[in-house]
Amino acid sequence: MITKNRNGFGWGSLLASILFFIASWIAFRSPVETLITLGLLYGSIAIAQGFIGVMLYFELKSVFKRNSWLILITGLFGLFIGFYLILNPTISLTFLPILFAVWFIVDSIRNILVAFRLQSVNKKWFWTYLTLGILGMILGIVLLSNLYAAIISVATLIAFYFFIVAIIRLIDAFV
Repeated sequence: MITKNRNGFGWGSLLASILFFIASWIAFRSPVETLITLGLLYGSIAIAQGFIGVMLYFELKSVFKRNSWLILITGLFGLFIGFYLILNPTISLTFLPILFAVWFIVDSIRNILVAFRLQSVNKKWFWTYLTLGILGMILGIVLLSNLYAAIISVATLIAFYFFIVAIIRLIDAFV
């Protein structure tokens, strides 16, 4: 909830709502640009985290004498990935959708494993987890086999998320 004025109206929420509606519209209209922008954002975050990891290594290497090099390696890896995404922004078109599809598959495997744990405890949840796990596996495999569908799916989910947040902010402005 963003601060409201004396009349109970939230101008900040209204502004945020408008910006999220615009972001949603742009993401729906331009899936390629959405993924490139997201890749640049992830690259920037990876650089910042990598830099922090390298700095942390030098601060903590005297404390963690045995495995301090792991902190340095993860920091350098973050820097490498970040600069790679920033210097090659179009790589996001293939990297992010593949990551998204793999995430679907891994999460679906987890759901199937949980389903078999629930089989003897609760049949309803067993079938729910198993069904959703199988559907997620199918969707992940389809997305891996059709990169264009994965690109559109990721951009559409981003646009849908922005749209939902815009509605929430709009309601917040008036309530």
